[in-house]
Amino acid sequence: MQVIAVDTNVLISTLLGKSYPYLIIRELILRKQVINIISDEVFSEYVDVFSYRKFEKYKNFEEESLQLLEDIKNTSVVIKPSKQFKLLADESDNKFLDLVYSSNADFLVTGNSKHFPFATFKNTRIISPEKYWNTYWK
Repeated sequence: MQVIAVDTNVLISTLLGKSYPYLIIRELILRKQVINIISDEVFSEYVDVFSYRKFEKYKNFEEESLQLLEDIKNTSVVIKPSKQFKLLADESDNKFLDLVYSSNADFLVTGNSKHFPFATFKNTRIISPEKYWNTYWK
């Protein structure tokens, strides 16, 4: 079974539309078709970002985000990163490298490929939601 990590933007996109992020979260992660990994730091970022005021304009965002966070927590494997990297310009994204390195994940799925200036990191492919879905699940 594939091991994946998802960037925060993928979770946000899941609540704002029914595209590839939605399919990855709802069809693969929550149905345990893949092993989703999180760390305490990554989950904290999810919680923090979901509470941004800019999302208040979306109907039912708060209750749907709380449910999604609970579902993610219940279906994911929590990893304690063994190493901390300082490679990315956006320092907050380094926690995802820490996570995928420590778990030897197959994929890091992100909608912000510009924040990750390389296609692979150690043994992990960094890939967009669309490419991941169409290449590995279509």
